[in-house]
Amino acid sequence: MSVLTKSRDMANTLFKGDLAEVSFGKETGLRIDGKSSQANWTHTSVSGNTSTLTVGEDEYWTTTGPDMRIPTNILVGCTLKIEGGTNFSADNFATTKRTYYITGNDAAAGTLTIQPALLTATGTDADDDDNIVIDFYRCPTFEVSSTNAAQQVKTDQFIGLLNELSIPEPQIDVRKQHIVGLGRDVNVITSGRETMSGGSIQLNAHTLRWMKYALGGHSAKAQGEFTYSTNAGTAVGDFPLNIKTGNTTGTYGSQIYGTATIDNTVGGFNTTNGALLNNGQVGNMLVGNLTASGSSTTVNLNTSHYNALHESVGSTGGVFKVLSGAGAVLYGHFGSAATTALSTCSDIDSGALARAQVAGVPIYFLGKVEADISAGDIRIKVGSTNAGKFTAGTTYVQIIDKGVFTIPGQDDAVTSRQINKHEIRRVIAIGSANGNDADYIYVEEPFTFDHTATQCGVERLQYGSSNLRGNAHIDATTKELQFGVTHTLFGHDVLPSFTIEQSFRQKDVESDPKQLLRLYSGCKATDATLSADTEGEVKVEISYEAARHYTETNNTIIPHRMFDNTANTAQNRKISGIAVDGEKPFLFQDVSVEVFGRPVLRGTEFSLGVANNTEARYFIRGHEGNTTDNDQVQHGATHQPLEITEGQREYSFTMRAMVEDDRMWEELRTRRHHRNTNDITISLKKPGNATNRESATITLEDYTIMKADHQVPSDKGPVFAEIELVVRHMKITENSVYYIL
Repeated sequence: MSVLTKSRDMANTLFKGDLAEVSFGKETGLRIDGKSSQANWTHTSVSGNTSTLTVGEDEYWTTTGPDMRIPTNILVGCTLKIEGGTNFSADNFATTKRTYYITGNDAAAGTLTIQPALLTATGTDADDDDNIVIDFYRCPTFEVSSTNAAQQVKTDQFIGLLNELSIPEPQIDVRKQHIVGLGRDVNVITSGRETMSGGSIQLNAHTLRWMKYALGGHSAKAQGEFTYSTNAGTAVGDFPLNIKTGNTTGTYGSQIYGTATIDNTVGGFNTTNGALLNNGQVGNMLVGNLTASGSSTTVNLNTSHYNALHESVGSTGGVFKVLSGAGAVLYGHFGSAATTALSTCSDIDSGALARAQVAGVPIYFLGKVEADISAGDIRIKVGSTNAGKFTAGTTYVQIIDKGVFTIPGQDDAVTSRQINKHEIRRVIAIGSANGNDADYIYVEEPFTFDHTATQCGVERLQYGSSNLRGNAHIDATTKELQFGVTHTLFGHDVLPSFTIEQSFRQKDVESDPKQLLRLYSGCKATDATLSADTEGEVKVEISYEAARHYTETNNTIIPHRMFDNTANTAQNRKISGIAVDGEKPFLFQDVSVEVFGRPVLRGTEFSLGVANNTEARYFIRGHEGNTTDNDQVQHGATHQPLEITEGQREYSFTMRAMVEDDRMWEELRTRRHHRNTNDITISLKKPGNATNRESATITLEDYTIMKADHQVPSDKGPVFAEIELVVRHMKITENSVYYIL
């Protein structure tokens, strides 16, 4: 063998930076609904102060065996509660406030071990009201395709255009004890708590998604799902979520998106292939009932019953969708529905009601939400028929909500600070009849807001390789953002947590048996900085810390190779957050800044900071049970923080600009507070030749100047002012191709 060959073989035995991969995912939590007719979970045994629970098969996150669709011991350290409680009333959280932490989970055996032990007797099976809830924090989102032989978690999100990444490497508090009478050397060494701070992400911003994790508050709204026809007169399939495809006699209407063109004679469905007949339209179109008239707050439909053409419509309230005369999407709300009349209707988007009252306009009803949703929930009750129309992992659910949320701010008018509680989530699982949850879809991230069932409705969203059916898309030629998504980010009480996946491999192959994979869960953003200067890209830097780490040592977990097997198609790139033609960052030449009510024409740099003042919290919990050298998470994670809590939030804004007049000095001298006037706005727009492009606007409210240095330049050049402001509130609006951030 040649020397060259030997050198190459030696290199392939090393973990190298060029073969490192990193991605992230959300944290979701898990639950099991009890069912008396099926032993879907059982209190199996007790050993000391430890209980073992056996999970049945056919739950949304288990499979036959039962196998859990999560890696073994990935849940160690997570908290568990028992909800409801018929057979398990002694452990019902609502009445007893008993909380358990997980000390182990066996994916192959389908068991959970928890401490302290349950009060309920062993051998007890769950009844219909006995539910298990595992909190989202430190619980990576499960992957529906995971098996015991090929384990995986849903950390499939693209971190960004990374310049630099630091992992929060664990540091053990090793205690050195000197004992009197035993000499000068250390006599006893003990290992204490474990810290995982120092994580950082530095990237060029192709999206501002990471600011969500620094702020916490997030609403999102897309333009929903459409029907697409390639040729007039051709039978049309692939319908939006709530269209009832079995109707062969009703008359539908359709309007082309972006136009006033309406066809109100669309026939029913072909009994053979389920396709819509007699369609005379071409393009993306809204299909639904036809309106007949309307007045005041009433909308009258044609002779079709209000739900004759739709799968589910809330008779006590829901959401409708129409297109304006120009073909723009408008959502409205109705308070009740009976036969051909909608009552107590109102706008969600301005003009929706007036448009719905025009005779011959197609009106689409969003799917019914069958139960109220609480902030923190991870599922929606939509009925078994509509639930079955979602596909886990590739479809999204949009909640359009009449209700509003007042975000922090100092604007005089409360209404100017109110946003609708719209949310978008990726669907990760569909419930089953065997699991007692066939009416539900499960989502990737807990909801931010409460949602009253009668005030909202749901749509299905999905990605494709084009804008057909209303898919969010970036045109390859013009870079036009088509069917874009509006995200609103704001300071919220609770920060979302996330999991970082980082892996090394030795060979540049998709499945390298030699790998080192690490998962850091319970991560929260401690600080964030968004900045730009004349050197090029807008940059985002996030500092974060983790609550737990998990090291894969048995080569059973499949790592995400971002562009090999994760974001490996145009559709999957959108899903992962790195859309084709959307990968370029925001650039300084496309940024404009307005401060003190005037544009800054000669600014050279700015920096916007968010500090969350988080703190890792450790608690006395105890741990009973054996700990072996190969345990993934030692001592039931009791030596790791149970949570990371948010402290006071602080914003800062600095800017450097060439001095043109005395306004900055006057702002400092007069100590003016800009409350309700002259908000600071930072506008970003992607390059391209289309008017509608990816963009973002950052608004800073209620601010005052703290510092404005006007130093005499030693080089006799222009005078620059170094400005520092104190800011009370911030809001970000981003228009992008991504359904989730």
